[in-house]
Amino acid sequence: MRNFSINHHDCRIIFLDLEFYVPESSRRTKGLSYNPWDPDCKLLGGSFFVANPTKDFESPLDTDSDQIQSFWLWDYDSEKALLIDIFNLLKQVNQDAKEGNDGRVSATLCGIGIISSDIPVIFDLLKRYEILSNAEAFYFQTEFRVIDVSNLAIPTFNHSSMFAYPKTKKDLLTKYISGKKFESGTAVWNLYEKEQYNEIEYRTNDEISCTHKIYAEILNNYKLFKRLEKEDKRNRYKENN
Repeated sequence: MRNFSINHHDCRIIFLDLEFYVPESSRRTKGLSYNPWDPDCKLLGGSFFVANPTKDFESPLDTDSDQIQSFWLWDYDSEKALLIDIFNLLKQVNQDAKEGNDGRVSATLCGIGIISSDIPVIFDLLKRYEILSNAEAFYFQTEFRVIDVSNLAIPTFNHSSMFAYPKTKKDLLTKYISGKKFESGTAVWNLYEKEQYNEIEYRTNDEISCTHKIYAEILNNYKLFKRLEKEDKRNRYKENN
């Protein structure tokens, strides 16, 4: 059996961030208010940056970059039409990634807190609008791999106990992007009601840019950890010989 070597040039990381609208009648005091099965809630859309790991981390991603692809409800006739375009993007990127690696490497979905929000939302909406059957949606979801930056960052923080917990967006910004703050996602509700669509679009692109930077910083931390580990092993070897 031959060894398989990943062709990183053909790998793809899809940085994503979705935005939602929740009417007052559906808002909760705690937890995620948006529910993809609530007909009164709306998927407003989102932004996606399809990154090539061999060349798209040489410099920071500009918030106004034309490499960021956005899909917004106000540009479509329906939520279903919006979702179809998002679905087609994900499907195409994953096909390209697999073709470049003999079908063995999937596209990676990446974002902050996406495991408990964006990811289940996308696949439940695909089922709700019957774009895919329940079975098809399950298999499509398993085609991807997911890296939630909230989890990826856990080893880069100090821990006083054996309890590991995903880091918040605030934690990540404080550690990796000094002085940067994001308002709660609920602020989008007011922006949508006031039809301040440009503000929503800029905010979402900015989050994609920040996620890209934090992801890169975390991987650089990991590389540093490994270098220090290697140096430590080398020093202990010298001491014992």
